[in-house]
Amino acid sequence: MKKLFQILAGPIAFALMMLIPFGGLDTTARGAIGLLLWMLLWWIMQPVAPAVTALLPILIVQLFKIAETKSVLATYFNATVVLLLSANIITLAWTKWGFDRRLALNIMMRVGNNPKKLIIMWFALSVVLSSCVANAAVAAALFPIVLTTIHAANISDDRISESNYATMALLAVAWGSNVGFGTPLGGAMNLVVVNLIEEYTGSEMMYIDWIIRVVPLVLIVSVPMLILLLTNKIEFKELPGTREALQAELNAMGHMNRGEIISAVLFIGAFGLSLARPLFQKLFPTLTANYIFLLAALLCFVLPGENNKPVLEWGWSMPRIKWGVFLLIAGGTALGNVITTSNVGGMIAEVLTPIADKGPLAAIIVFSILGCFFANIMTITGCIALIGPIVITTMSGLGYNPIPFLLLVYAACNISICLPSSGAGPAMVSGYGANMNKMVKWGLKTVPVCLISSIVLGYLLYLIWPGFSAIGL
Repeated sequence: MKKLFQILAGPIAFALMMLIPFGGLDTTARGAIGLLLWMLLWWIMQPVAPAVTALLPILIVQLFKIAETKSVLATYFNATVVLLLSANIITLAWTKWGFDRRLALNIMMRVGNNPKKLIIMWFALSVVLSSCVANAAVAAALFPIVLTTIHAANISDDRISESNYATMALLAVAWGSNVGFGTPLGGAMNLVVVNLIEEYTGSEMMYIDWIIRVVPLVLIVSVPMLILLLTNKIEFKELPGTREALQAELNAMGHMNRGEIISAVLFIGAFGLSLARPLFQKLFPTLTANYIFLLAALLCFVLPGENNKPVLEWGWSMPRIKWGVFLLIAGGTALGNVITTSNVGGMIAEVLTPIADKGPLAAIIVFSILGCFFANIMTITGCIALIGPIVITTMSGLGYNPIPFLLLVYAACNISICLPSSGAGPAMVSGYGANMNKMVKWGLKTVPVCLISSIVLGYLLYLIWPGFSAIGL
């Protein structure tokens, strides 16, 4: 019965919006709001996979003509999806040949047996890696290594949920991987923001511009998150055998193989060229970061790895590519387009304008709280795809440059750590034995502090850093 209710709630909400003339809204606006409610309900209750929900805009738009079908379809394979697919392919090569695991093990070997230092390192490593690689890939790569150190501390699988250290170590990865938005490559949600900025400005968003302005926001959000995680009591002062366990794993891997070297060089090369894009933009105006990474991804299938076989083969790669993530970013973008073209975004902006009109701080507060709330009950990607266009419409309508506000609100959206629906890390962590009650309890005390930090320090950045407040002009 519960499953049936979860399935029917979305279509019923859509049907009611289409059949009942609310507030004199036309059919297009009611259809857009109905689609929004349907997707929100399914994303929150998850009677089907989030990626399945992301396909709804295609069907609803085609059947009810609440937007242009062609423009909606275009979001499902655009330049943003090309970049995400390409980065996913390259990091698959990391996984296949073990480079991601070797990287993590080498870093952790330098920390030692102090449990707090290990938790700090897990968190910092997760934040840094998830700024360059999809959050799900980082979490999937690091959780097994964390589990190795937990087992080395004589904590068996059935005792992980009882151990504060074990849950804290796992949450360090789950939470850290969710706040790694330091570069556009850190996941679909970052690319949604890049796409919104490029659509608004009509020009390419340089990766170096993103990094310079967003890394301070990552620190504003992540530092208080880590501090609050460390306030929980750890049951021992030193872990037995952790360094030895990691060294044993590293020794078992042997020397770097050809596949590891090539996959690492391709990613570093593509990332470096993307950062250096301003230097050759005029010479190669069409070679944007999306296609630099596509070239590197294609080379994975061409360059020989071990035994003269390609670094990647399609048969191995195809089932491991994160197709659902691409649908999620496309569906979220499509929903945002429908809301914008139907003028629903404009109507919501009208409601919020009187609050935002009280000044930049009021606007940052209301949008940040809204973004943080929705990101904790649905995906960050879906949340920013929904709220981003409204932020731009509202703030540009008030005569402000909306881009700094969009980035500050996006920072608040990344404080999504309370529920499994908050992101890949929180969703996966329960499978490794973490205590979910502790995740919710610790998350509920952490989110408000991080949100206040994001709002207050973000507002100060807006006031005192001309380069931040002038972005996009």
